[in-house]
Amino acid sequence: MASSDTQKKERALRARAFLETLKQRYPNCFTADLDAIRPLAIGIQQDLRKQLADDPELGDTPGWLVRQSLALYTRAPAYLEAIIDRRPRIHLDGSDAGDIDDQAVAFAQQRREEQKSRQAERRKQRQKARSKKPDPDQLRQQKLEKLAAKFNQS
Repeated sequence: MASSDTQKKERALRARAFLETLKQRYPNCFTADLDAIRPLAIGIQQDLRKQLADDPELGDTPGWLVRQSLALYTRAPAYLEAIIDRRPRIHLDGSDAGDIDDQAVAFAQQRREEQKSRQAERRKQRQKARSKKPDPDQLRQQKLEKLAAKFNQS
């Protein structure tokens, strides 16, 4: 397990890079086109590991990297929206892998609502932080007034 923040960041970067590799290697399955994203087949991780094991370049890919890359892909808002829209599931080769069930839709809706509320909270925090920062023109005016008051006292 990654213990330090640096290790966690390095693992996250590796997972993002590996996800890009998956997009190149399996373009019919993994895509960056938000409108073309389709939910992955149930058990696709095992299929992916089998195919990677047979690949001389990627055969030694650690399991955590596969899991974390898939997690990045499946936690994305566009992926959750694809489940909510009930787009058909997809295999690595791009073929249909079945329909989305009600339980998956309910889970995706819950996750998406959580994402939206966290996003709204972050937006609120940024606005609060911005409102605490004084306007630069206001600061300049205050400094000039202090300076004028200081000279007027003399």
